[in-house]
Amino acid sequence: MDLSHALLELAPGAVWEEENDDYNSIQWHSPEIPKPTIGQVKAKIEELKERQAWVFLRQERDRLIAETDWWVLSDRTASDAQLAYRQALRDLPSTASPVLDSSNTLGISGVTWPTKPS
Repeated sequence: MDLSHALLELAPGAVWEEENDDYNSIQWHSPEIPKPTIGQVKAKIEELKERQAWVFLRQERDRLIAETDWWVLSDRTASDAQLAYRQALRDLPSTASPVLDSSNTLGISGVTWPTKPS
């Protein structure tokens, strides 16, 4: 998450230029829209990072659940361990505290993933 994403959310429709993702380099070209403060921008960047971490958690959780959907088809009987694993995956949003990895890419920490039964 970067300065541009934060400004887009804080000041929709505003026009600005910035260099190197640096707040101090912003040239604000929308006098009718107040320029967000550096504090507002930093807070919004943190909010966007948190939101993205939750998106990544849900995407991976959904992928793992889909990977095991065949366990619960009508012609199969899932084991207790398989059912518990699927439930633990569904419970992750209430038990995890995802945080983007340091590179803000497709990685998160703060999640204890359940172990898939064999």
